[in-house]
Amino acid sequence: MFLRQVLCAFLVLLLAATGCSQSPEAKKAKHRERGLQYLEQKKYSEAVIEFRNILQVEPKDADAHYRLALSYYNLGGVSNLQAAYAEFLRAAELDPKNLDAKLKLGHLYSLDRRAKEAREQANLVLVATPDNADALLLRANSFFLDQQYDHAIEDLKKALTLQPKNLGLYLELSRAYGLKRDYTAAEAALRKALEAEPKYVDAVVALGDLRVLTDQPSEAEAQFKQAIEMAPNDDGVYLKLASFYLASDRADDAEAIYQRLANAKPKEVRPHLVLADFYAEIGQMDKALAAYQRAVEIDPNSTLARDKLIEHHLTMGKVEAAEKLVTAILQTRPKDLEGRFYDARIRLIRGKADEAIPILQVILKEEPRSASAHEYLGLAHLANRELPQARRELTEALKLAPNLAHVQAGLATVHLAERSYDLAIEHALLALRQNPRNGQVAAILAEAYARKGDTVRSKQLLQSIAKASPKDPRSRYRLGLMARDEKKPSAALDYFEEALQADPLFLPAMGQIADILIAQGKPAAAAERVQRQIAANPKNPGLYNLLGRIWMGNKDTPKAEAAFKKAIELNEASPGSYANLGELYRRSGRLDDAIKEYLTAVQKNPTLVTNRTILGLIYEQRKEFDKASAQYREALKLNPKFPPAANNLAYIMAEEGKDIDQALALAQTAREYDPSDPAIGDTLGWLYYKKNAYIKATSFLREAAEMLPGNPNVLFHYGMAQYKNGDNAAAAKSLRAALNLSQTFPGAEEAKQTLKEL
Repeated sequence: MFLRQVLCAFLVLLLAATGCSQSPEAKKAKHRERGLQYLEQKKYSEAVIEFRNILQVEPKDADAHYRLALSYYNLGGVSNLQAAYAEFLRAAELDPKNLDAKLKLGHLYSLDRRAKEAREQANLVLVATPDNADALLLRANSFFLDQQYDHAIEDLKKALTLQPKNLGLYLELSRAYGLKRDYTAAEAALRKALEAEPKYVDAVVALGDLRVLTDQPSEAEAQFKQAIEMAPNDDGVYLKLASFYLASDRADDAEAIYQRLANAKPKEVRPHLVLADFYAEIGQMDKALAAYQRAVEIDPNSTLARDKLIEHHLTMGKVEAAEKLVTAILQTRPKDLEGRFYDARIRLIRGKADEAIPILQVILKEEPRSASAHEYLGLAHLANRELPQARRELTEALKLAPNLAHVQAGLATVHLAERSYDLAIEHALLALRQNPRNGQVAAILAEAYARKGDTVRSKQLLQSIAKASPKDPRSRYRLGLMARDEKKPSAALDYFEEALQADPLFLPAMGQIADILIAQGKPAAAAERVQRQIAANPKNPGLYNLLGRIWMGNKDTPKAEAAFKKAIELNEASPGSYANLGELYRRSGRLDDAIKEYLTAVQKNPTLVTNRTILGLIYEQRKEFDKASAQYREALKLNPKFPPAANNLAYIMAEEGKDIDQALALAQTAREYDPSDPAIGDTLGWLYYKKNAYIKATSFLREAAEMLPGNPNVLFHYGMAQYKNGDNAAAAKSLRAALNLSQTFPGAEEAKQTLKEL
């Protein structure tokens, strides 16, 4: 009896153990069964998980790679198709007899306009099965890409002999004849399709397209309307008619069709997204927003609608609205891929590239073939002036998606910063071929030509940009700088005035106007011109800073002090205003009086961060750097992100060579508040110079020098960075400009010594 009980207990344990520890083959079978069910049910995201689980157990399972590829393929979208490509490629390598994997791989090559690779896959299938109509169609499409239309027609006719009832082949044959401009043969092919199936809507639509090609708009419209009557539930025929109206400059008629489709399908997401995209394309952004929001209301679980809405917010600069949606996604699904991707983009927009980079790196570990993730990682590195890393990621993005114009533009920017001007020109031209109206890329191209010494082409481009973009100040500003370099001050003034007309708050142009007038011995005229700009824009602190610098140069201390204090009043967080006030006190020899005044102010109100910052600045002017640092640290205790205190403390640390990494963190904190403040750019650039990161340093210091052309210290920093980068001619120009402004600024002796070496 006892033995039987023991034996039973042993059998129970054995059965339990067997049930709890399945063999790898059993696990694979279970995942495969579920994956195949999900594929059949068109639950492709769920299928992806199951086939991935199989590959964790057996990485060389050819069928799992193939089924995973099919799942990605059916999900669609750029990143999924990229993943499908990798899996089809692996499946074909592991199982050369899998002809469908080769066909799908060829189709993806065809989508990417890689004709040679697509044809290779088609030929591999045709060697195994010479009468494979799908392979013949794939090869025909590859011939389309190479404009070898006779070869395409030959393959399509052969495919039709194999599959005479395949109506789609008639459409492809018609397209081939159409591309040869043999419109009679093209129509004959479509008529044969309609003879076989009179209600074949695709042939009716194709006849409409043929009428467009042969300049018969009324007949084309009639064909598209007939298609809608034949297939009132087919979204595609509505979109075809709407596209025809758009191409005919009949936007109102197009809107009516899009609206009709949305009204006919009030509970479907896609028609509302199409309507929203239409409104966005014609610039009716409020209507676009309403339509995107309606799509999300219809199906809150639609990731496409959600992502379209987020993208719209980002396009419109409504970062907070986009961030709210992204935060909601990540709260419920922290690992949501698109949610994390948008989170990284938002951080990048906010100037937090250091936070965006690790997020994008994790995404790429999961989706290494995501062109978008590589692109934005490259842009994040570019924002950080990490040029080799930016170049690497943008190049990878371009390999994965060769037709992305903005990636070409990013690479052009990188090559420009690296002084590889021919490569910058090459990539900018490629970007412009895809979008000739992209003024930003044209400006990069113009800058590359200018730095290469081709001022004629540069000037022509800038003039074209200025003509095409009335509200673009930068092209006019660059033209002004060219005119000034050519010793044509009148022409330069005209260009700078045009820049201000385009954007009244474009301070670099106002600074150049003042600089030219002062150089002409007209400081009063310079002050009067700035005051006129202030009258039109009374709340801009940058204009008061410029006015104060003019008064300071003219030794009118009371007026200069009033101007700088007004700038601080308008924006207490701008480091440049404090720096100007400190320089004024230094020049006027009133440091003791200023210290007494601000010590009293600090005693009366020790929590006022601005007074402590100005006090620190005055100590800094007296070269009492320990006392200055102490005041800045007290200010940062009150407000850890107060930009002037963070920036100035970082600069002292840079000059002393102490804790450069901590100083860099402080300067980046200041930069987050105001990415355009030249004082912060100067500090960041000088810190990178101290870290021997000369390319990064030059990029930041160039911006600062353009904004502060009358500041000898900034020009000195810029010249030294250029010198370390090996750009000796530019370095000499910057250093001489600094010494022409002052012989006594802190780096004057080093500037003189460097000029001797040059």
